Parts: sequence; structure tokens; C-alpha cells
Amino acid sequence: MSFITRNYLSHYFFFSFIIFSCSSSSISIAVLTYSPGLAQKTFQANTKKLENKALKKPNDPHTLFKASKNLTMLTYGFIMDEAERVSIEDYTEGLNIYNQANSNFKRSISYVEKSIQLEYDNYFQWINDDRDSPMVFKKEVSEKLYWAAASYAGAIQSSNGNPKWVVQLPKIGKLLEKGMELHPDWNYGAFYTAMIPYSLIRHDASQDRINIAKSYFKKAVIASKEQDLSPYIAYAENIAVGEQNKKEYTNMLYKALSIDINANPDLSLVNYINRTRANWLLDNIDEYFY
Repeated sequence: MSFITRNYLSHYFFFSFIIFSCSSSSISIAVLTYSPGLAQKTFQANTKKLENKALKKPNDPHTLFKASKNLTMLTYGFIMDEAERVSIEDYTEGLNIYNQANSNFKRSISYVEKSIQLEYDNYFQWINDDRDSPMVFKKEVSEKLYWAAASYAGAIQSSNGNPKWVVQLPKIGKLLEKGMELHPDWNYGAFYTAMIPYSLIRHDASQDRINIAKSYFKKAVIASKEQDLSPYIAYAENIAVGEQNKKEYTNMLYKALSIDINANPDLSLVNYINRTRANWLLDNIDEYFY
């Protein structure tokens, strides 16, 4: 099992915003609580419709982006979650589910990158350039840059350490940093939260990477006005696990569980699901510490 794809580049890397975005969909707390199977089937059906539209309109940036975003939400919110849980009991079956997820993420990357390329002719040249070449984006593209990063992260996470995907890691940083430059506090600090784990595993990571990750945690907490569980879980899963600090791990998760999930209506759904995640992480603490 690859250390990069299963630990530091954890399932949680983009999980918080993936679920936050579901709050604008037909999925509700009640459906997720009492009929999670129905929630997944509904999301699958909607995603299939959006992919079909994207195939029929391959030069429509908006249609391509919607297909990519939904496909990534579906894969992170349901398939990757299932793969992680199944892998604890049955690694082979978990790997099969990860392979399914990887196929989805590859399609998502193709949709979102074409969407960006249709609006910015030099996008592919910029994203594939190893140098820090200049690129002028409008602030509004921040969301697409985030989802492109999410799709790449998902492909790497689900690849079981395939070098073809691991070498794409710098693209995640390039996309996140550009998005953060354009719109730093976007969606309650989603870029900051994503930078917590990325700061630890980036190819050019500083020796001070732990403190850098902690600084992004503080920024995420401020951006969300301490109403979002996401940064605390990201800290626990990445910084605390990376340092093998069990006390800090439990403290962060209990802090997350102490937050009123309804304090911010925009975050109620993500907080509900993150609360479930925090409880699961506490129940499975021995899987993360040696």
C-alpha cells in the first residue's frame, strides 16, 4: 500500500469541499441518514446525465465542468469512502473499488481541463510546464482550478502508487496555489484546508513543512470562523498521523465534534458528514498509529 496515496494524500484531502458542494444538490441530511443507498443512486443518475450532456456538447465549457464536478463529488463522496472502509477488512476488494474510482477521476480530469482550455488557450502549456511560468486567470476560474486539483488528487490517491499518476503531484500544488492567489478565502477556506496535506507531501516540501501545514490550518479556521469541522479533521488525518501524535489526533477530532454543525447553514451538511467521519476516525484510531 503506497504511503503517499493512502496516508499523507489521505481520503480527506478534498473530502470536505466535495461534500460541502453537495449541499447545493438534492441530497439532504435526512436522505444521507435514513437512506444512504438512495442518495448514492440519485447522485449516480444525475452524474450519468451530466456526462451524457458533456459528450453531446464537447465544446461547451459549462457542461464539461458540471460533468467533472459531479463525477468527482460522486467518486470522493461515495466510491472512495467505500474503498477506504472495505480495504481495512479486504484489501483486494478495496483495490478493485479504488480502480473503479481511478477510472472516474481520469474522465473527470479530461472534462475539467478541456473546460479550462476552451476559455484559456494556454492552459495545457501552463499546467504541463515544469517551470513557474506566468498565467493570467480571472478570479472566477478559481472554482475550476480547485476541481481540477481535486480530480488529480483523486487519480493519484486511487492509483495505488502508480508512478504515472504520482509524478502528476506537482500539478495539484500549481492549481491550488493559483486558485488561492486568485481567491484565497473562497468557500470558507477550502484552498487552505486542501493545502494542509499537500504541504506535507509536495515534491519540493520544505523542512519546515509541518509548521507550514499548521499555518494553513489556522487560516482555514479563521476563514470559516471556527464553524467548519473540515480543518480539524484535515489536521488530525495528516499532521497528527504524520507525527504519530495520538493525543493531538484525538484532541482535534473531539474539537471537531464540539462544533455546532448548524451554526452556519451553508456548512450544516458538510459538518454533519464530517461529524460522522470524525467518529469513524476515532473508532478506527488503531489503523493510523503504530
